[in-house]
Amino acid sequence: MKTWTAAEIVPEVARATGVDDATTRRVMDAIFDFVRDSLVAGKAVTISDLGTVRKGAGNAVTVPGPDSQNGVEAKHGLNSGDVTRVSAGLVDALIAKVMRHDVVDLEGFGRLRLSERKASIVPDSSHQGVKTIAVTKRSIDYSPAPAMIDAVAGANLQFEAGGKLKEQLETARANKILLACKDAEDYFIKTIEYHFSKAGWIVEVVTTMDQAKQYLIEDPISLIIVDCVMPEADQVVEYAKTHKKTSLVPILEMLPAGKEKEWFKTFRFLGNEQLTQPFEVKQMLELGERELERSTEEQAVFEQEVYFRFPTEDKWIDRANEIAARLFADSGLNEGQQVQACTAFRESCSNAAQHGNRHRKDRFVDVEYYLDAKRVTVVVRDQGKGFDWRLYIAPAEGAVDRVRDRRAQGKLGGLGIMLMTKCVDKVEYNDEGNRITLTKFKEGQGQKAAAQAAPAFQRR
Repeated sequence: MKTWTAAEIVPEVARATGVDDATTRRVMDAIFDFVRDSLVAGKAVTISDLGTVRKGAGNAVTVPGPDSQNGVEAKHGLNSGDVTRVSAGLVDALIAKVMRHDVVDLEGFGRLRLSERKASIVPDSSHQGVKTIAVTKRSIDYSPAPAMIDAVAGANLQFEAGGKLKEQLETARANKILLACKDAEDYFIKTIEYHFSKAGWIVEVVTTMDQAKQYLIEDPISLIIVDCVMPEADQVVEYAKTHKKTSLVPILEMLPAGKEKEWFKTFRFLGNEQLTQPFEVKQMLELGERELERSTEEQAVFEQEVYFRFPTEDKWIDRANEIAARLFADSGLNEGQQVQACTAFRESCSNAAQHGNRHRKDRFVDVEYYLDAKRVTVVVRDQGKGFDWRLYIAPAEGAVDRVRDRRAQGKLGGLGIMLMTKCVDKVEYNDEGNRITLTKFKEGQGQKAAAQAAPAFQRR
């Protein structure tokens, strides 16, 4: 995210309009002077194709145009053609920059930046008691310059987008893509960048973790594409998914042909979709669009989603427990609840490795983590055949006797399930018994919330 000043914008506008730098700066200053004088006189000011600045309900004057001839051209000795060209060039430059989520800070006028209201759950105005999803809404935040505030004696100034800027706010996705790769000059990477840019996306290409982190921290990224041959590809995915700000940003991963089995021989944080090369860029474009639609809805419900997969080996189970502990610590659970959640998760992973995958290193354990305002939900799936879980958790009465009988027969299992039911608010299995869902409500939600809970969230 960059902050642009008038001094940096002047040369760009001058090149685009053919007006020299000095005249371009004089026109810009004259326009801002006209805006300030008009506001002092109690009039709103419309800058053509950009928007209107007002401090009350006064009538609006327009610049450039007949309204501003005396206040801009005659007052400052400027040519009307230069004023028209520079104004249009300035507006185009401002729109391009704010729609990229950059900040524009113009001396004598103020700061402009794009603001996005995320999708959210709101009451449906047409159906009482029903809620719906309000889509992302974009607007422009305007912070007047000190000179402007002094001129209007501290009055509250409002900015309302109009013309080209309003049209772009309403129709443009303003989506920025982070494309993480090994080589920015690679032909296929350049092809992806070209096609996404042509489709109206803003593409930022990075080749290191540090570069990726800077964009993830500072910019509102809408989609992440990771080329898995990038040396730090795993770190990019892990960072994005384990930080709440970026956790819900869809990630598309590009896997090299014939490397799928190799790729999953270690602990992996997973993106939302994987594409194995070769594939058509059109396929990636369509997948990106679908993922954006899905994530917009999920952002209205979830605060965080994390997916990871690991082979059935002790070192990776330990890593999974460490990741889970870190997620629980940032979830809103109190310290005691975190300990309980960690205990239940550790038991579920142990069961998946021992009883489900039989400690076979060629089998995986998949973990899904969901955080919302009320609860933490964790799904653990193994690749085993499953078991009859009903013997141990439904009904609860007699569970101890059933465990005792099973152990008398030389069989293992059962006690861990009872432990998990004590540690979390809800334990659910799929029919086969190779997927368990653990739900832990945050402090204050209580048993009533557990009783009213919606069905467990499932990614796949």
